[in-house]
Order: sequence, then structure tokens, then C-alpha cells
Amino acid sequence: MIGRIVVSDEVDETTSKIIEHGLNRYNEARVGPDPSKPIWIVCRDNKELIIGGIQGFIQWNWFYVAILWVDEDRRLSGVGTRLMAEAEDVARKNGCIRMRLATITFQAPDFYKKLGYLEVCHVPDIPPGHSLIWMTKMLDIQN
Repeated sequence: MIGRIVVSDEVDETTSKIIEHGLNRYNEARVGPDPSKPIWIVCRDNKELIIGGIQGFIQWNWFYVAILWVDEDRRLSGVGTRLMAEAEDVARKNGCIRMRLATITFQAPDFYKKLGYLEVCHVPDIPPGHSLIWMTKMLDIQN
């Protein structure tokens, strides 16, 4: 029987851990421990200033690009393409056969399509007036 439900914008650490661990135990019983491995790929200029980067995760045989950022002054200069190529190389070296990412229509869906990514899900009006797009790519396995 439900005693009460509380809605808030934050919870204490104990509550957070109970909920997170509950889901993790459920998932692990079905697919084993979460194998997620964080990967950072950082691009610097010749003055060592950060001009772009990727935050990614290796999960099973997928590489998830959580964030790709290129400094606005460096866009269309090849930085993003080089970062994505490096991510795909890292993915292959770690046994990944697929890439996945999400982008928004005002961000870079055409950029990713040029790199061979395919749209697998299009969610309209996230954020309002735009769409969220999930994309994937099968990697060529190179020896």
C-alpha cells in the first residue's frame, strides 16, 4: 500500500542511492554489470587552448557520444570531423561495432549525416520549435 508520494527538485543522498541501486540491481540481473567506461577526447590548438572535445562512453559494443563541442570560431574547420574520427577509432580499439548520439535540429544533424550516421528516432518539439534526433552508425571493422 502506498503511504505517500513526494515531489521535489532534490533528494538526500540516501534516497538517491536507494533508487539508483534499485534500478541497477534490476538491470544487472538481466544484462550483467554496467560496463560503461567514460572516454574524453580533447582537441587543443598550438597554444594549448581547448577548441573542442567529446565526452563519450563505451557501453557493451556501442560508443555513445554524449557531448561533441567545437569552439564557435573553429566550426567548419575540420575540428569536429577529426574529433568524430578519433572517437570512431577509439570505439573500434575497444571492440565497439556501433556509434550512437543525440542531436537537435538546430545543432548538427547534417554534419553527422555526412559522416554516415543514420536517423533512427525523431522526436518533435524537444525543445519547443525543434526536434530531438537519435542517430546511429555501424562501424567498419578495420584490421
